[in-house]
Amino acid sequence: MRLSDYRLSHLFRWFRFIFCYLAFSSDTLDFFNQYNRNMSPRPPRLHVDGAILGYQRGLRNQNNNVSLIKIKGVDSKDDVDFYLGKRVAFITKAEAADKYGNKFRVNWGKVCRAHGSNGVVRCRFRRNLPPQAIGGKVRVMLYPSRV
Repeated sequence: MRLSDYRLSHLFRWFRFIFCYLAFSSDTLDFFNQYNRNMSPRPPRLHVDGAILGYQRGLRNQNNNVSLIKIKGVDSKDDVDFYLGKRVAFITKAEAADKYGNKFRVNWGKVCRAHGSNGVVRCRFRRNLPPQAIGGKVRVMLYPSRV
């Protein structure tokens, strides 16, 4: 099993603590300090995960133009206020690459308003989401900022 760099850095921090505690030589500590200095920090995460619940609908009719998204960690109507106007990305993988060599396709949308009082939001996408997307994942980007 290969450890990721993130886990290795935690492992080295733990070893450095043990070495400091047991008063080992400074050469050993220099090795661990040098390893952690060369580690590049993880880039900041600019999105929150969400799940596609379905379309806006009544008892007999459904509106395919509006998709219902449940954002992770949003559980009330007050929490939804932060996400209004944020961009939503539905990412799929295609068989053939486009002219830039990219196999991923992105359908962009926007958070319009809240739906109910449990933190579900209504989103409009540039192209309506396909029915196969229901139950799938989206990324709710943390931009544009309204702060």
